[in-house]
Amino acid sequence: MYKELLNISKANLTTTRNITQIGSFEIPPSYLQFAQEIGFGRLLGLFLTYIPMGENTPYCDALEHRNAHWKEIFQMYLKEYPDRLFLKKEADNKERLANAEPFLFSENGEVVFWDSRNRDDKGECPIYLVDFSTGIYLAGNTFKEFILNLTDKAKVKSILKFEDDPLLRTFDPLPLKD
Repeated sequence: MYKELLNISKANLTTTRNITQIGSFEIPPSYLQFAQEIGFGRLLGLFLTYIPMGENTPYCDALEHRNAHWKEIFQMYLKEYPDRLFLKKEADNKERLANAEPFLFSENGEVVFWDSRNRDDKGECPIYLVDFSTGIYLAGNTFKEFILNLTDKAKVKSILKFEDDPLLRTFDPLPLKD
């Protein structure tokens, strides 16, 4: 499905196969399909996509390592800056961030995460984007919807506040580094 949705540059894809969890968190099926079909690289010219590689992987760009790193940052942010305006915009933002399962990082500094509290009957979790300077925004309910929303002129501005144009449906595979 994702190979038909995206323009993929010519390079070797680094994908995952049998890993379906990060710790005790079950990866939503739409992202698991993406990780198995497309994998590690730069999505939409902006987001670094990480794939599960196992708990003891030596790769710093494995989803397990990035997820743990961002969770620590989120917890530090909640502890050190609990009165930030964006956390107060919606009553649920603090809880949303406290229960986040981060999985993508943008080259502009935004972090994309699943809200682990709200899994639907298909195993999907809502996907949010946090920009620490402006707020937390619902970006989709599946990974495919996330891509479609960011590549839609009418929807992109509601998620990426500083983008005037939709992102391009591109994927550039990247090599993994230790």
